Amino acid sequence: MSSIKQLKIMAIGAHLDDIEIACGGTLAKALESGHVVKMIVLSDSAYKNYDGDVVRTEEEAIREGREAASLLGVQDLEIHHFPSKDIPYDSIAVELLNSRFDEFKPDLILTHWTFDTHKSHQNTAFSTIAAGRYHTSILMYEPFPPGGRSYVAFRPQYYVDITAQIELKLNALRAHKSQYIHYGEENWVEAVKARALFRGFDLIRRQGNGTKYAESYEVLRLDIDFFG
Repeated sequence: MSSIKQLKIMAIGAHLDDIEIACGGTLAKALESGHVVKMIVLSDSAYKNYDGDVVRTEEEAIREGREAASLLGVQDLEIHHFPSKDIPYDSIAVELLNSRFDEFKPDLILTHWTFDTHKSHQNTAFSTIAAGRYHTSILMYEPFPPGGRSYVAFRPQYYVDITAQIELKLNALRAHKSQYIHYGEENWVEAVKARALFRGFDLIRRQGNGTKYAESYEVLRLDIDFFG
């Protein structure tokens, strides 16, 4: 792996809050390390249940998403308007991301896991991979239930120590107030924190030099060490 002093990192998510749950600590750490970060969210994230019950409105989702990104230190947040439940894997989505990659020229791309059971998450991952076909560093971030309840196991292969950034990550989650209420308030936040704690322990078990809190990724391609 080659080490680069300053990198451009792009995180792509289907919905406002996906990125914060999965890699918020990594992005905060990247910014603190002097890297450049851009977030792209493919839907405005308005959501209704099948029975018509409104989980969050477009206005709520966008307001909360901008606040959460700001808490992480991310100023460059781009929101698109594909349907929340039906983000496509097609030429329109692929070429949109292709154009953003050409403009931003990311050194590292973070996106959903391809076996996520949420179809919009999965399609976002496939569109990212297709658009990023010439990029040499793509990591897939770990899904969170219920999206992670797949018939294939997530394989954590790359870890980022986020011990110093854990509170930033959790405060960003709390900023998504509609989701915070919907998923059980502090129980939701504690569950995300517990996974980061487990991944920190997992890193100790695997490498003998772990940390308290970590985020993990499955590697699609990786030729840089962005905290090296």
